[in-house]
Amino acid sequence: MSRTLDTFLRPSLLAVAIALCAPLTSTTLIAAEQASSARSYNLPAGPLAATLNQIASQAGITLAIDSSLLAGKTSAPVQGTFEATTALREALQGSGLQLQSTGNGSYTLMPIVEGALTLGDVNINGAAVAEGSEAAGYVSENLNNVGALGGMKLQDTPYSMSVTSQALLKNMQATSLDDVFKRNPFTQLFSPTGAGYASAVNIRGFSGAGNLNIANDGLRFSTLADAGNFLEETEQLEVITGLTGFLYGPASPGGLANYVLKRPTYQNYRSVTLGNAGGENYYLHGDFGGKIDDEGKFAYRLNLLTQDGETAIDMQKRRREMISLAVDWNVSDDLQIQFDASHKKTQIRGVTSYWYFGDQALRPRASQLDNNKLYSQKWAFSDNETDKGGVRAKWRLNDTFTLRGALATQKFTEQNTYTGPTVYSPGVYTQPLYAFAPIEHVENSAYLFLDAAFATGTIGHKMTMGYQGNDTRVRMYEDHIPSNGTQYGDVGGGPIPFGNSQQVDKPGYSVGHGDQRLASTSQNNNFLIGDVITFNDQWSSILGVTRTQIKSYANDFIYSTPEKKTRYDESKTSPSVSLIYKPVPWLTTYATYIEGLQAGGTAPYNASNAGQIFAPQVSKQYEVGAKATVGDTLFTLALFNIEKPNGFLNETMTYTESGKQVNNGLEFSVTGKVTPELTVVGGFTLLDPKVKDADNKANDGNAPVDVAKQLAKVYAEYDINTVPGLALTGGAFYTGKQYTDVNNDYQLPSFTTFDAGARYRMKVSENDLTLRMNVSNLANKDYWLNSHYLGDPRTVQFSAQLEF
Repeated sequence: MSRTLDTFLRPSLLAVAIALCAPLTSTTLIAAEQASSARSYNLPAGPLAATLNQIASQAGITLAIDSSLLAGKTSAPVQGTFEATTALREALQGSGLQLQSTGNGSYTLMPIVEGALTLGDVNINGAAVAEGSEAAGYVSENLNNVGALGGMKLQDTPYSMSVTSQALLKNMQATSLDDVFKRNPFTQLFSPTGAGYASAVNIRGFSGAGNLNIANDGLRFSTLADAGNFLEETEQLEVITGLTGFLYGPASPGGLANYVLKRPTYQNYRSVTLGNAGGENYYLHGDFGGKIDDEGKFAYRLNLLTQDGETAIDMQKRRREMISLAVDWNVSDDLQIQFDASHKKTQIRGVTSYWYFGDQALRPRASQLDNNKLYSQKWAFSDNETDKGGVRAKWRLNDTFTLRGALATQKFTEQNTYTGPTVYSPGVYTQPLYAFAPIEHVENSAYLFLDAAFATGTIGHKMTMGYQGNDTRVRMYEDHIPSNGTQYGDVGGGPIPFGNSQQVDKPGYSVGHGDQRLASTSQNNNFLIGDVITFNDQWSSILGVTRTQIKSYANDFIYSTPEKKTRYDESKTSPSVSLIYKPVPWLTTYATYIEGLQAGGTAPYNASNAGQIFAPQVSKQYEVGAKATVGDTLFTLALFNIEKPNGFLNETMTYTESGKQVNNGLEFSVTGKVTPELTVVGGFTLLDPKVKDADNKANDGNAPVDVAKQLAKVYAEYDINTVPGLALTGGAFYTGKQYTDVNNDYQLPSFTTFDAGARYRMKVSENDLTLRMNVSNLANKDYWLNSHYLGDPRTVQFSAQLEF
């Protein structure tokens, strides 16, 4: 083990990351303990009763409310870091009501008597700072949705989680998940956005296009559905690494990204952003919100986007369009119903080249290729179109019970044709054609939970019981691939030397004109009961059990003759146990064990058994960790062990499942202000991934393909005090070596890329204008992202946002 750790700790960037991420001093420790009773709030104006209940519930305060006093009243915004009672008084401003203590930690509301002497509110915790904002160092203390457990404070969750706030998404100029995962120290990008697929990322050593699980405000959807998620409509992105079966239902063990949709504002908000995502790819984004009626019963949020033009890769074009609407209906002080609907479309022409090597010894150095050149055809394309609608409700039945429910449905179609450079001879490549007809997906997702908050003696409980599930139906054309011999044929006109690219006319082929049939279905049902148990201020626990059912059907009428049908219907009961200890209020330590059932692997398109579905699998995870809020900075640390059945393409290009993958690792992150001027978001991952008990015993103990054992990333911002509104930004992002074959005979070199940029905010006619610019891959480094993709070239992004 010492040799492994020595290998882990070699990269110099790791030392830099640790040095930047650990400015712990006695002064900040003292400040953290003094501010431990304060919380960060970012609550817009809304129904007064709902706002008061939310603050009191999070703080564990008993608040006796006379509903007649609150009828029709709207709260003031609560934005900043406050002690709970101060936050309640902030919400009550202008309501004609005041907070009054009744003893034993309980409070009630009383009308303010005209002429009576009242004490003004004093914020003893300093100036108000919005959660997740630049001023807060992008620290988001609260999570919108921890799966079945609902909203929780980030520091109290016994899981490795990170939050990318709306402010950080804006300042990164994020137009895809690439921009987020590039900076996240726990994620290794697997395929870039230009490849035209859904998000593909390696997390905790588990790689592949289907590794990232997806949720929208806690509702689970399939990985492929992620093509219909746009960051422009996202309030914050919550990423949990590791197993999530207890929280979100059946899932692969790598991790899950939960998109939190922007909700309506109760004060008028207008924002227009004109930007460039690189090359000549421009976009225009509008974000608008406000009340629909004077009483605030109804409010809306509307996001509009159009984007088009050539990217930083020559001849590659990316086009996106979106309209997204969210509406809140505050039926009563205890019941809120939320609606959302959207239409999104993405088109890529000249998809990023997917390289395949028949022999890894034939791979050229990245410097022998041009990273801004298109090695596929400019007519190769990927199209996605998604229509989605949903409704969710939260009903506070009484002081003990709350009912939460949500239902969403979406339909999306995908179609792609590409030419992947393929190498079987030294120094040259060919361009076989891969053409596919449109595939139609219809998905539904729902949950219904009953929460109960009560006490048994001195022990507090927040119990959740209920159901979550999702189903998918996939329809494909019988002529999904060309039948005229064009499929897989070389369109490049013969071998092409490395470093050269060759464009040819699009060949004639016909797909998608026959009958459309049901190709596959999947249904996941998850029944659960969980309890957040609070023993005292220091000790708590989360206990849960789930009964999971996975039903799947596949009919491979495309690649198999005769048709090959596969069915599975399996169930399993899985436990989840967490123990949480807070030795001091600013430090949380935890230990968690979780099991999860997940759908079996599906043989990819390029496998000799393409389309074959394997039986559901069971994964297990142990994790211990710590989270500390020190001053204005959040530190997290997690050590984990995950065991999962192993699936891979063997030497004969047959997808098979053999043995197990056992990954041990450590994750460390820091988010926040390490000095008043310097904000740091970064950390590192150290991995020891191994394949064990495989059919080929010679590969036992080998590392999986395309998995880096070290990641170290630092993104930083520095405010220039002498020029108010100006901040310098930049980062360094290191990815360690990774093997390109199951025998571990060949590996890619490690690489580090650098970013540099700036942001300037100023007033224009009393409105906020923010100018942003960033240069990624500043040195234009040539590198292999993994065994199939080249890294992106130097890319310049800039934007101007006007808020009014």
